[in-house]
Amino acid sequence: MNRARLAGVIGGAFSLLLLWGCSDSGEPAAAAQQQSLSQAEELYRKNCKVCHAQGINGAPIVGNQKMWGPRAAQGVDVLVEHAVNGFGLMPPRGGSALTDEEIRKVVEYYLSQLQ
Repeated sequence: MNRARLAGVIGGAFSLLLLWGCSDSGEPAAAAQQQSLSQAEELYRKNCKVCHAQGINGAPIVGNQKMWGPRAAQGVDVLVEHAVNGFGLMPPRGGSALTDEEIRKVVEYYLSQLQ
């Protein structure tokens, strides 16, 4: 795998998280980023953890560089598309009622755990 490309994908996901941190309330970007990650982590725990914490049916385990590296290289949009429409043994939306935006947040959370 090309480490520079992976670093670019991860950096892009991190940048998106920082952009979420921009708010009219003047809240510091770091605090907003942490809040966004916390929200995404909560969505993960409630909807995705059963499979993605243990690798059930081949689900890539959160934070596992070997499992996520090749996937991360595909880019956030492809990973979101796979999650929304289903991929391999994973049903559409992982069998949850998450919105597209929530799924994107969870995917970006996954990628943030590779650092």
